[in-house]
Amino acid sequence: MSRGRWLVGLVSLMVWLMPAAAQCTRVVFSANPDYPPYHWADGDRIVGASVALTGRILDELGVRWEARFVGPWPRVLKSAEYGEIDLVVSLKPTPDREAYLDFTRAPAFPNPMAVFVARARPLKFEVPEDLVGKRGGRSAGDRFGDSFDRFAEKFLTIEDADSLAVNFNKLAAGRIDYVVTGLYTGRAQLLRAGQAERIVPLPRPVNEGFIHHGFARRSPCRSLLAAIDARLAAAQRSGLAARLLEEALQQWQRSAPKEARP
Repeated sequence: MSRGRWLVGLVSLMVWLMPAAAQCTRVVFSANPDYPPYHWADGDRIVGASVALTGRILDELGVRWEARFVGPWPRVLKSAEYGEIDLVVSLKPTPDREAYLDFTRAPAFPNPMAVFVARARPLKFEVPEDLVGKRGGRSAGDRFGDSFDRFAEKFLTIEDADSLAVNFNKLAAGRIDYVVTGLYTGRAQLLRAGQAERIVPLPRPVNEGFIHHGFARRSPCRSLLAAIDARLAAAQRSGLAARLLEEALQQWQRSAPKEARP
């Protein structure tokens, strides 16, 4: 066989194999390991409402899946950006994330953002300007919506911490004045830590947001986006998402170490 024909044959073989290599045979997904009751780390696993909902949907589609613990929240996002995982479940769409994630239109769960304060040191919050001059806390990698994020970057003093528990402990100790996080997540953490009477959410939310699933743009499993989107919408209509969220909250409280239970 001439060299020219050999090269043509090799190129043809590569082209024939490419679609097979690009098929989605298993969805590997992850999430923030410190965001109960939506999802949290349990040893080397990610568990919670997001995992229950996503696993159920993928089972219905006949797709194999793995809920993988990959590390802290910023590392999860980087893993998606580099195409090391296929899907990040239940997070807020933002312009920077949309550069490497393709989001579902239907939300997975409601996720209002709240300002938490020490009951003994209340503060007024009606608009973001009320937080100017105060010291805030948030979990590294968290986003709260374009408008609030832009304002916070320019005018607010907010310290990043590795976990929500660290933030609440700093708030209880008076080292910061408030913590911004998801309403349900904040309540879950406080209930488990026995701090729900001392640290409370303010009535006015930062926003009435929702969280969505985002497929890595580098993943061949993006082909499942439309099917996942339709089933997330159905889970909202049927009340399945709300039921799984309540079940996950109970699971989170049951899984607390005995010494951590109030």
